[in-house]
Amino acid sequence: MNTKSIIATLLIAGSTATAQDIRFEILPGIYPLDMSVDGSVIVGNDVNFETVRWTRESGVVNLGRGTFGPLGVGAGTPDCSDDGSVVSATILNAAGTFATQGRWTETGGWEDLLQPLPADGGVIDQSFGSAWGISGNGDHVVGLYWRPGNGGPSGDGLAHASMSGLGPTVVDLGSSMKDSRANHANFDGSVVVGWDTSNSFGYWSPTVWENGNLTHLNTNLGWAMANYVTPSGNIIGGDTFNEIFKYSEATVWHRNGTAWDETILGVLPGTIGPRGSSTVRAMTPDGSTIVGFNVFNPTSPATGFIWTAETGMVDIKDYLVDQGVEVPSDMIILDLTAISEDGTIMAGIGVSALDGLTPIGFRISPACPADMNSDFALNFLDVSAFLGAFADGESTADFNNDGNFNFLDVSEFLSQFAAGCP
Repeated sequence: MNTKSIIATLLIAGSTATAQDIRFEILPGIYPLDMSVDGSVIVGNDVNFETVRWTRESGVVNLGRGTFGPLGVGAGTPDCSDDGSVVSATILNAAGTFATQGRWTETGGWEDLLQPLPADGGVIDQSFGSAWGISGNGDHVVGLYWRPGNGGPSGDGLAHASMSGLGPTVVDLGSSMKDSRANHANFDGSVVVGWDTSNSFGYWSPTVWENGNLTHLNTNLGWAMANYVTPSGNIIGGDTFNEIFKYSEATVWHRNGTAWDETILGVLPGTIGPRGSSTVRAMTPDGSTIVGFNVFNPTSPATGFIWTAETGMVDIKDYLVDQGVEVPSDMIILDLTAISEDGTIMAGIGVSALDGLTPIGFRISPACPADMNSDFALNFLDVSAFLGAFADGESTADFNNDGNFNFLDVSEFLSQFAAGCP
């Protein structure tokens, strides 16, 4: 596989001066946008905005039914279930005429959703609607459907947040005033988050739908939304609009009984309004580690961030450099889009520093000591490399770190080899 890796040392938080290697892996052919909870499956777009799926074994696989080529339009984001076996995306319908929501499985391929549409639904911009998220169990796809003739800014209609399940019913989640969109759902689809218009001007407010009830999490006058909800449905991530500085700030909400407590994470230093912003993309189930992106101003590149209660919000580039990871000089990190359940694996998007345009996907993961030749594959080459290092008494073959070379190191190598790479 055509990949590059950089091996570096990361001091694990809370450890007692021990160190664990991590790897920065380039993923050609995919902009990672979502990831399974164990980090083994990544979904996203390719350079042609086709939906693609990555695993270590398969590499990047194009799932087909893209809309941009045949229709010249595209919207939404590819997402996957917690186990990575189900994918949602905006796809070309089976007739090849319009864009619609789709649900993909390994055994059945694509299934068209948004049919039949709610009574006020229809086609706008060659599209029935678009997919922006999926529940953790893979049963419910969320996004929006179009409502022609419902008072849009050009008389072309508005959108309503929607949820499509395994049955034939499309649920209209509704809007308090004009239009809305659903961005993500918890594991069973009982909690859905996104944005809704909350004032006559049409600003977006971060919103949660629970059992048919719509709640605005914040109603500041500006553009803001909720992007992520944990599997339990108890923590929401997104952003709120700062009316003083005129930018959106990364924000989380924790359920407190029937209400939601708001915590503003802020923006990275150097961010200025009115075009600067930050938002939460994903987090671990307990909310202890949060990732997202930050735009400093209209003329500078964006970046990804990682947040913990101990460190606050940290530019992912600074974080990696501080831990000894050398980011490739020909790459600019733009976004940190996904994190595994245990917080050890992350994925995101960069661009080439040479042209500022060519997209580059990346994955950050714990090192795999059994991958002796660092090619991200475990095979006889690694066994050969281990035996050579063992015979020469090289430190890389001292797998139990006791300074000796004996059967204990061989046993530990074989155990890690059998376990595979994260």
